[in-house]
Amino acid sequence: MRTAEVREKFKQFFEGKNHLALPSYSLIPHDDPSLLFTVAGMAPFKPYFLGATPTFAGHEGVWPRVTTAQKCIRVGDIENVGRTNRHQTFFEMLGNFSFGDYFKKEAIEWAWEFLTDKKWLGLEKDRIYVTIYKDDDEAFEYWVKNVGVAPEKIHRFDADENFWPANAPTKGPNGPCGPCSEIYYDRGASFGTDTWADYYNTRESSRFVEIWNLVFPQFNRSGPIPGEGILEPLPKKNIDTGMGLTRVAAIMQGVEDFYSTDDFKPLIDEVTKLAGIEYQGPKSVSHRVIAEHARAVTATLSDGAAFSNTGRGYVVRRLLRRAVRHGYLLGLREPFMHKLSEKVAETLGVAYPEMRENLASVQRQILLEEGRFFETLDSGIKRLDSLLVGLRQGDVLAGEEAFKLYDTYGFPMDLTLEIASERGISVDTEGFEKALAEQQERARAGMSFSKEVFKKTAEALENLAKQEGATEFTGYSSTEEQAEVKLMLLGEETLEEAPKGTELDVVLSKTPFYAEGGGQIGDFGILEWEGGWAKVATTQKNADGIFLHRVKVEEGTLKAGEKVRALVDARRSDTERNHTATHLLHAALRAVLGTHVKQAGSLVAPDRLRFDFTQPEPVSKKDLEAIELLVNRWIQADFPVSWSYKPIEQAKKEGAMALFGEKYADTVRVVTVEGSVDNVSSMELCGGCHVRRTGEIGVFIITSEEAVSAGVRRIEAVTGEGAVRFVRQQLAHIGALAESLGVSAGGLAERIRRLQEELKSKDREFEKLKMDLARARMGGGGGPVLRTSGELSYLALALDGLDPGSLRNAADELLEKYQADLVAVGSAGNLVLKLGKKALDSRLEAGALLKKISQTAGGRGGGKGALAQGGGFDLDKAFEALEGALKN
Repeated sequence: MRTAEVREKFKQFFEGKNHLALPSYSLIPHDDPSLLFTVAGMAPFKPYFLGATPTFAGHEGVWPRVTTAQKCIRVGDIENVGRTNRHQTFFEMLGNFSFGDYFKKEAIEWAWEFLTDKKWLGLEKDRIYVTIYKDDDEAFEYWVKNVGVAPEKIHRFDADENFWPANAPTKGPNGPCGPCSEIYYDRGASFGTDTWADYYNTRESSRFVEIWNLVFPQFNRSGPIPGEGILEPLPKKNIDTGMGLTRVAAIMQGVEDFYSTDDFKPLIDEVTKLAGIEYQGPKSVSHRVIAEHARAVTATLSDGAAFSNTGRGYVVRRLLRRAVRHGYLLGLREPFMHKLSEKVAETLGVAYPEMRENLASVQRQILLEEGRFFETLDSGIKRLDSLLVGLRQGDVLAGEEAFKLYDTYGFPMDLTLEIASERGISVDTEGFEKALAEQQERARAGMSFSKEVFKKTAEALENLAKQEGATEFTGYSSTEEQAEVKLMLLGEETLEEAPKGTELDVVLSKTPFYAEGGGQIGDFGILEWEGGWAKVATTQKNADGIFLHRVKVEEGTLKAGEKVRALVDARRSDTERNHTATHLLHAALRAVLGTHVKQAGSLVAPDRLRFDFTQPEPVSKKDLEAIELLVNRWIQADFPVSWSYKPIEQAKKEGAMALFGEKYADTVRVVTVEGSVDNVSSMELCGGCHVRRTGEIGVFIITSEEAVSAGVRRIEAVTGEGAVRFVRQQLAHIGALAESLGVSAGGLAERIRRLQEELKSKDREFEKLKMDLARARMGGGGGPVLRTSGELSYLALALDGLDPGSLRNAADELLEKYQADLVAVGSAGNLVLKLGKKALDSRLEAGALLKKISQTAGGRGGGKGALAQGGGFDLDKAFEALEGALKN
């Protein structure tokens, strides 16, 4: 049975049990800051486990039963991937969920039916084993009496094994929790001679494979953390299950492990083809790592992640680098991972269309990152050389240094071990593992559920939301409104009166102030009432749709229940220009650069707009001009801008752009520019404020284009009067520069070119004069004195005004002119050591010698073989230290 068939059967089975089948959520959790990635099938449904009504965009009614095939990423045990048959970073979790509907009985009976009924998976009943929480007699009864599992096939474990979250009763966190029951399948004696009884003690087995975990969140924990918590029954009990798709597929296909399944084999075969090295099962760790990480990197980038040095971008970068270094071990010296992305899209693209749709962009990002890392590998080898030159056979390279190579340079530990071994040097692996464990613990902390997940908002805001619902927003049609003060908050304290000087949050019965969201800043302005006024600094909105106006009372006293006149600042019209221009910019970017462009962030303010977008390389000047021109043609056409409310699925079918990372309701607001230029149009889901016609924007000018992180670019632009001011400032700068150089603005470029040529010529003359002076110093009456140390002759000379490049030239000339075995020349703290053949034959190393000198004379540097250089040296002490180093 193919992997895709297992996925589809699971969906069909639970649809037959009245579950709503939803597509996988993104790997990037947009509404849960506690997670770097979606780590489990239940993660997107946490609000419903906490009591929110389970309604879903595009599906009418309430759905307390849901099923998904969810893409997940976990990187807590990344080093085990490829080395075991269990660990994956990217995997698909098949799950069925109940939000206060069915419970243990149905979950257990349906799991048994799906696994054993020949209509579905048809697994052998006598090869299924179960674990339960030690006190869960209810689950035990259902397993034994309802489905017929023999009692001896059921192990009872403590909360470290069979409770979610693990050890919650004694270690927390507080909040919903409960026991779980894990289902195992016996793969037979060919996978191991251990027994189910052995598993009770070892809890490790290649024979007994966990395939499904049924979690029963039935308690609410409270009390000290750590400490014995109080477990009280939840008013509504939930179900959360997770089945590892690739593990089940391996069983259904009768193969050794998931690396041999139909989803993985094409990738393994491609690695074999690229490297020219046959795959030998578990021995071929590098083949397995590359195949697994290709899936993870492709999936995360397809969902909008980008390579970076922090957060999830750093995790994705680590995955790619780990795969590339395993390619390096297989002899691959050119980028190859981007080729595997195509295979990933072929195998997973039907289930997850975004992998096919975004393939071109993903491949570009991977190719650029791979190219950089192959350069990094070379620089890592050079860095390792500089560490090893100061060591001798039998010495030990510090584990902390090895980990810095691994973590900072992305340099693989096994290459460090191999290169060091060739020189008779060992590596402190314990120190490396300690540093790695500390880093992994930080990674696990970032991947775990936050203990603040169940934190509630202010009680007063909750009550207001329940009584009156969300704040009515009237700002699309007006920037002025008469309203009543419904609530005043100072922190989480409610106020009845706020005298002059008080800074607080105010909730109105209705408001024309736009709340920050979708990149647009919150409106600012004033509130007026009889006898006083307050300045509104910004406006925000909470999860319940309550608008919070951050105000400072300037005159009088503001009271709860007061009738106020709410006035939005006139600069809102500038914000509207910039917001509509942002939509046009987005459409223009996709038209000129390609549909791989996706929004990665934005800022819409009165004075400027900023737009971040996925793009693996800088935008050329030619493309920037085309983008800017296209936007201005829309503006000059003076097209109407309209908005309407539609069901989200209808809006998407009509071509509306749903922005990545935004959460939408069933009914959405669609903003449309009623016209097209070169068959390019703009239609986006947006709750922001816009102009009525594109002509109101006036003009659009791009002021900058730059990188934000690897794979993400940023454009800043201005419109309207702001654009006019920008142009006048640029013209003024050009005019002042031209005047200072005595030419017209038109002749400025040629004048600057000539000045640059003159400057280069003067620099060359200056460098020649410095070398002439240095040669005079080297060969005149005050020339260098050839000294000896043992059988070696050497020169040590300080020269004025030479940079490191000139010092190297001087060292070469001195070495040849005086037939010295070693030359040390310095200038302004810089030091260069150059060794001749005799010095090299005596087993001297320039880098090791420089390191010894730095212990006495300060400074830092490196090198190998015949040449070493550095800076920050006390040259007098350095030359004295050289004599001592040669004697030793």
